[in-house]
Amino acid sequence: MRSNKVLVAAALLGVMAGAVAGEAGGPLKLAKPGTITIGYRDASQPFSFADAQHKPAGYTIDLCGAVVEAIRKELGQPELKVSYVPVSSSDRIAKVKDGAVDLECGSTSITPQRATEVAFSTPIFFSDTKVMVRADSGIQSVADLKDKRVIVNQGASGAPVLAKADLEKGLHIQFVKSHDNVESFGALQQKKVDAFVHDDVQLAQLAATASNPKGFVLLKESLASDPIAIMLRKDNKPLQQLVDATLAKLSASGEFSKIYSKWFLTPTFKFPMSENLKHELKNPGK
Repeated sequence: MRSNKVLVAAALLGVMAGAVAGEAGGPLKLAKPGTITIGYRDASQPFSFADAQHKPAGYTIDLCGAVVEAIRKELGQPELKVSYVPVSSSDRIAKVKDGAVDLECGSTSITPQRATEVAFSTPIFFSDTKVMVRADSGIQSVADLKDKRVIVNQGASGAPVLAKADLEKGLHIQFVKSHDNVESFGALQQKKVDAFVHDDVQLAQLAATASNPKGFVLLKESLASDPIAIMLRKDNKPLQQLVDATLAKLSASGEFSKIYSKWFLTPTFKFPMSENLKHELKNPGK
């Protein structure tokens, strides 16, 4: 497997290519005049989820909240409405492409393939794709997944990287697909599957909030490393530039770090900021 740095560089090159292919100028466009439509995930904690009041919440939602204020200022529309539309791992790209949402504020990782279809902001997080198993499973490495039932979220980046490992190592994995994290983790808890492959931070958060946190472990091996970003249409370069400028301002003011701490450094869940993200905040887009 290639090093994390090579994988991240390849993904970011895809973003740059997408930006060049997009519209070079013109006014900022929204799918519905007078409304900014935001796609959110209902169960991708702590990035994007529906809270106890069924309202969108999370790390990416907070960042997009700052973007909304910047859009209001840019358009001179302080009363610009915000409409939230739920998206899933299987339909999020289609909803961005067809204009159902202006911004997808979830937990979508940048990959070269996705960058041919949609545009992305500068990275807001860096995650590793890892394997979570039950602590008593006896599974200690990816090689131990031979002939095992492994669940992945449909449309998520974990599926292709696991398929690649399966082919390279001849594991004959039995793939199981689910709708979201709740369904996948539930299947692992109920012993319907042997492992769950997904972003490390979301796996860690699921384990931390389980009734028996020590009952689950993440394997040390990383299947891939990808940046996570806000997703938008390729033909809206002005919006992409405004999103990136807003993220840069949040970083410079220290507000970005505060939002990160709010969601990733809590009393019950601690996931320190990666060196890759620290570098990104100091050197946006470089």
